[in-house]
Amino acid sequence: MLKYFDPDTRASCLQDLSPDKDYGTPSVADSETAELVTLTIDGREISVPRGTSIMRAAAQLGISIPKLCSTDSLEAFGSCRLCLVEIETRKGFPSS
Repeated sequence: MLKYFDPDTRASCLQDLSPDKDYGTPSVADSETAELVTLTIDGREISVPRGTSIMRAAAQLGISIPKLCSTDSLEAFGSCRLCLVEIETRKGFPSS
């Protein structure tokens, strides 16, 4: 069965926190000793290990970022750009 993005289902944010589906995020072992950085996402702050993806940090806050790379029937290939975000100090819109 396919899982579709539902902005009203905040609990579903946490189900996609698998390291193999969230590229660029440190492993659990690394996160215990990693340097922490503080991010502000939609006005809410969170401290995460350096290198944590914005998608993972947002999910830990209960914020859903739409994505295709974690659906049951698709593999990540990085070209849909559904998960683009705005970062105040950067030009353009990087993927989360």
